Amino acid sequence: MFNKLQSFLNITHHQDSKQNENEAIIELMMMTMFIDKSLKLSEHDAIEEYAKSLNWKSPVSFEYYLNSATAKVRNALSSEEKKTNFIKDINNRITSPETKSQVLQTCQDLAGGDGELSPKEKEFLQLVTEFLV
Repeated sequence: MFNKLQSFLNITHHQDSKQNENEAIIELMMMTMFIDKSLKLSEHDAIEEYAKSLNWKSPVSFEYYLNSATAKVRNALSSEEKKTNFIKDINNRITSPETKSQVLQTCQDLAGGDGELSPKEKEFLQLVTEFLV
């Protein structure tokens, strides 16, 4: 999973992704991690690896942002409507088709990192695919 993530990191780094896109990518990765209600260290580590590659351009620290993003993701998971609206917002903030494709692949890798996809993960990835592709 880390090799695929590294390829994604190289692409996003070279594209000089905007702060808003970086935040959207992290939020979608976090939602992928939380969707099956089974948090795995490998998923967390993958998000941390991505975060290390960022040129963070925000008035708030990354740690503070991560805490608020976690609350945002958990709120979005409280209903199907909120989850759908959250993914629509992510889609609007990631403008590059190449970045959308890469983040979708990264989310698929994150969800399948344990060797299997739960029904919740499959449903989530299908919804993300509908918006990002």
